[in-house]
Amino acid sequence: MTTHFWLTHTRPSQHAGAPENRIYVRQYGSGSAILLAVHGFGRSGARMERLGLHLGQQFTTLAPDLPYHGKTEWYDDRYTPEDFTLILQQLLNRYHDRPVYLLGHSLGGRYLSSCLAGLAHPDLRDVALVAPDGAGGRYTNWIDTLPTVLVRPLARISERPRAILRLSNWLSKRGIINRYSAEYLKYNLNDRPFRRRIAGTLRSILKFPPRAEEFESALRRHSIKCTVFVGDKDPLLHHDRLVSMYTPLPSVHLHHYTGSHWLPERLLADYYRDSLVTAVP
Repeated sequence: MTTHFWLTHTRPSQHAGAPENRIYVRQYGSGSAILLAVHGFGRSGARMERLGLHLGQQFTTLAPDLPYHGKTEWYDDRYTPEDFTLILQQLLNRYHDRPVYLLGHSLGGRYLSSCLAGLAHPDLRDVALVAPDGAGGRYTNWIDTLPTVLVRPLARISERPRAILRLSNWLSKRGIINRYSAEYLKYNLNDRPFRRRIAGTLRSILKFPPRAEEFESALRRHSIKCTVFVGDKDPLLHHDRLVSMYTPLPSVHLHHYTGSHWLPERLLADYYRDSLVTAVP
């Protein structure tokens, strides 16, 4: 079964009268367990369709479109961990009597790990991160090194295609971003929704800093483990940095597989089916 629904982001009182932010959530399958899956930058919840259909008999997969992505209607010029935690918590509250598994891919992995400490659910079973951003990824690592005062002007520049193309070329020549990232920007910057997406994400992403110790504490508080899936041919990851970040964490297991940055649907389908078998008393 494939369907969808909307979540409304409740605004603080000072924003009364402004348009409501709405999150578009895609739903796949009708299984008793819940898989809450968060996609990466430039994608949408539709990226989880094949995985959701593979698991349709065992899981109900919920795949929200991130702000500025897919069909989500996000009118603010940024979002915070509190905003995103509230979105995730609304989904968890709908299924308080069912086991829940969390999955984050790329940027979605960064957001999910940052928000885990603020989530509450009586039967949270597992967290899986695929190529999580924030662990020295080549795609956004340069953003993490920027002083906060530069983020706002950079976001403003990103809404002007010629300016950001000059900037990306300058960064690429100096090795700050790789050629893949520069070509990706060149290809997409003629698209107005993309420009708004990258501007809003730039304003928001530094509010979700990678904090390994806090992530470990959140895993322990929920009494769950995390598996980090790492493709051996992923051009967007600094593998050494990722390993050095996650290996010291007792609650995290690194799973290396043959593949790139794409979501490994078959590998994940087997992983989640095995997780259900292991969870049976």
